[in-house]
Amino acid sequence: MEAVSCIFCGDRGTRPYHVENGYEAVACDGCGLVFVTPRPSEQEMKRLYEGQETKVDLGLQIRNVERAVYEARRALDLIGRHKPSGRILEIGCAAGYFLREALGRGYDPTGIDITGPFVRYATEVLGVDAREGTLASVELQPGSFDVVYHRNVLSHLAYPLDAFRQMHALLRPGGVMVYQTGNVAELPGERWAGTNELDLPDHLYHFGESQLRLLAERTGFETLDVKRYALLLHEPAPRAALLRLQSLFRTNDKPRSPTQDKPAPFVVPDEVPPSRILRTLEVLVDGYITYDLGAVAPKEGRRATLVVVARAR
Repeated sequence: MEAVSCIFCGDRGTRPYHVENGYEAVACDGCGLVFVTPRPSEQEMKRLYEGQETKVDLGLQIRNVERAVYEARRALDLIGRHKPSGRILEIGCAAGYFLREALGRGYDPTGIDITGPFVRYATEVLGVDAREGTLASVELQPGSFDVVYHRNVLSHLAYPLDAFRQMHALLRPGGVMVYQTGNVAELPGERWAGTNELDLPDHLYHFGESQLRLLAERTGFETLDVKRYALLLHEPAPRAALLRLQSLFRTNDKPRSPTQDKPAPFVVPDEVPPSRILRTLEVLVDGYITYDLGAVAPKEGRRATLVVVARAR
């Protein structure tokens, strides 16, 4: 365990924000950044992921091919408007489905992920270029990528400033970074009372738009666009209805109970799971509500996903 200060303001001061799973998130008095302190070391987090002792369910991530493909295609549509070809680096490539979709569109993709079983699945089953490790440990040629992409990874990064500077160094002049993350720091801590929705300590940092723009400024990026989608399905009534719907046909994907014993060691499957029609329909409906309705719904005070496009200065 290690104690940390705000990456932007240092020891200016913090206030309690939320407690979950025995970990505390605090909010910076200066900039509003939300972060976990004290927190597990990076090596400890790798052990927790691979031992399936966090909410990152390895088997579910691999089975969830329908959603992964849907999100990959949306991201590639956006990336294509800025960089229609070239080399793409995905940070936190998980099972590798984005890499496979990018390869199919003519890009030259490479991915990195801290979780060994994901990397083995991506390389051995999907046949894509995935490498185990972090930005600091994987050898990558500076100035060799046109695009850096990551989705819901920023909150997991132990050293966001260092990571963004490393991403900047890997981009060619004029290269772009496209990423997606949440807006937790814009919401009051009371919003999460009695819940485990922040996934501590999986998520070490929580940002809002102002903190994301500050992060870009400090690391050599120019923020070109921030798209905001209200997460309507995270409102209490729609969330309950969705969970009831999912329970009808997702009997194998139920999350583990907090009191359940530690699962057996994960075994990497040797083939891609078959596509499920009902799951595909659910993903399409979810996507329509999130990205189409969420784009036009009132967003003030609501949980949202932020999709950011930034260019290396």
